Amino acid sequence: MKNIALFFLLFISTKIFSQTADDIVNKYITATGGADKWSKVTSLKFAGTYQMGPGMLAPLNVVFTSKPFKGSYSDFSWQGMTTKNAIRADSGWNYNPFGGKRETDPVSPEEIRTDKLSSDPQGLLFNYKQKGYTVEYLGTDDMDGTDVLKLRLTTGEGDMVYYYLDAETYYILKEIDRVKLKDKEQKSYSTYSDFKKNEYGIVLPYCQQRIDENGNEQGGPVNFLKIEVNAPIDAKIFDKPKNL
Repeated sequence: MKNIALFFLLFISTKIFSQTADDIVNKYITATGGADKWSKVTSLKFAGTYQMGPGMLAPLNVVFTSKPFKGSYSDFSWQGMTTKNAIRADSGWNYNPFGGKRETDPVSPEEIRTDKLSSDPQGLLFNYKQKGYTVEYLGTDDMDGTDVLKLRLTTGEGDMVYYYLDAETYYILKEIDRVKLKDKEQKSYSTYSDFKKNEYGIVLPYCQQRIDENGNEQGGPVNFLKIEVNAPIDAKIFDKPKNL
């Protein structure tokens, strides 16, 4: 029996390690809806809440779009005030009234680079070669008792995204973004859960949690109540407001 168990473990290990980066990316795409559906995704529209504390939920909205232009938009409301952030192509603006300001600030080039790692409605892994990225398979790891497969995507600017995919479902459970700036490297960590297939037919995580490098939660989670694919997008939300 021990020999049979050992053979089984070796078989599973060999199967996992024999996979290539493209094998894993293709299985991820298939598991989350298939290449045909993902190829037609041009926008994602999220509506949800950020948990400020026990029983305290702040509504938020997020938009990612690639047509007719590449852009991202988000707003967050709390105590009668709403912050807004919009990026269109290579420029954008922020509005944050919580500090008492009543005017917008320009988005920095560093913020735009960071935003590009998360605002592609198809995700960076889909058609990554055509988008000018490279992907490497880094082997396996353990994430809170779950076997995961590690991928590293590198952009043309040298920024990196590390993906941790469930070895059984091929869903992305964790992501680490690394943006190389002139004098420092900026990192962000997120975990994903509550995976659901939406009306369009693709599987997306409906819960996102920011964590630190030690895995400790940073603030409350974001829970999405609705995710729409290719919903009409009002282009005016990307225009810098004149009167605040």
